[in-house]
Amino acid sequence: MKKVSILLMLLLSVSASNALAADTAQRISEFTFLGLQLDGANKSLIEGQMNNLGGFKKARSTAKADNIDKYFPVNRMRDSYFVQFRYRYDGELFSVKRLFRPQSTVFENRRDAIQTRQVALQIVKQIGQPTRVERKSWGGSPSYNAYIWENNRVKIVVDREGSEIYGNVFMQYQLKANPYMVAEQGK
Repeated sequence: MKKVSILLMLLLSVSASNALAADTAQRISEFTFLGLQLDGANKSLIEGQMNNLGGFKKARSTAKADNIDKYFPVNRMRDSYFVQFRYRYDGELFSVKRLFRPQSTVFENRRDAIQTRQVALQIVKQIGQPTRVERKSWGGSPSYNAYIWENNRVKIVVDREGSEIYGNVFMQYQLKANPYMVAEQGK
């Protein structure tokens, strides 16, 4: 009887963890940023949303570019240096990168450096726990955690530039597709 109950508990825990993983994978695809659901977004939709939001200045270097848009915050998201959108050949969104400033009072009302954990907690509220946490260090510097949410279609990373604790924190959303793949004619 005791063996049966242990086996039953093991099966229930495995099925519960599989259901939780499937729910997290679905929620990763439904990730929103600045009010946009990024999966399936295109250049015109993103430019329209950024213009409607206001508070961002488009970089002159990307004004005529078809594959990239870079916005600098003027009076919104003052804790960031920039938000960068990259597109595939057909104008579909390929990746988004937000680079955070070193200090901010947005997360906690202190003037200490932003930690990857603080940014990751904001994403956890929206899509749940990360699928992977990596401990990183470089060249003898202190270590830190990088947080990764991943499914078969999308990868979201909260990490630091240069993979060292002294680099600025960034959040990157990226589709798992080849951005240089061009569809064949007639298909």
